[in-house]
Amino acid sequence: MFEAIRYNLAGLANFSGRDSRSTFWFYMLFLFVVYMILSVVGGLVVAGGMIGGAFEAAKAGADQVEVNRQIMSRFETTIRMSAWLNVVVTLVIVALVAASFTRRLHDSNKPGWIGLVIGVIYLGACAYTVGTIDETIALMHKAQSGDAATAQAMQARMAARGLAGWAAPVLFVIFGLLSSSDGDNRYGPEPDHL
Repeated sequence: MFEAIRYNLAGLANFSGRDSRSTFWFYMLFLFVVYMILSVVGGLVVAGGMIGGAFEAAKAGADQVEVNRQIMSRFETTIRMSAWLNVVVTLVIVALVAASFTRRLHDSNKPGWIGLVIGVIYLGACAYTVGTIDETIALMHKAQSGDAATAQAMQARMAARGLAGWAAPVLFVIFGLLSSSDGDNRYGPEPDHL
């Protein structure tokens, strides 16, 4: 497993050749674990800031309405920061995965441009997320105002559009799981399993 991780990190700019499924998926597992650790730590920091602000307001004698206003104000900032952080993380992930996924496609005798198409879809979904920040915040305010019907309608519309964001990850998994072609193919010799 560690050899597969080292191999992929060393080959971040190598888009030629082939990678076996095990080499590819051990690397993906490593990236997923790192991503989850960073997400949990980031979530704790953000939640701690929101809760800390509410406690400070309550200690200063603020009433429930003011405490809620403080939380909502910080929540808006959190949504904006999260969306932009998602953009940065997405760009880093695409950079870390591009060459490895191309080699994985080559191993199943598929062209690397498929990875480019999936990457563009993924980046488009990321851009969509940033483009809907204000709508997400408006939804949050509608939910707080008690206008449940409008909030549900907005949420349904956002959920339907959000499903498009799953296209790239689903395609990524499908193509990443394809069987290796036996023996040599047009992209090189059959890879050693790391």
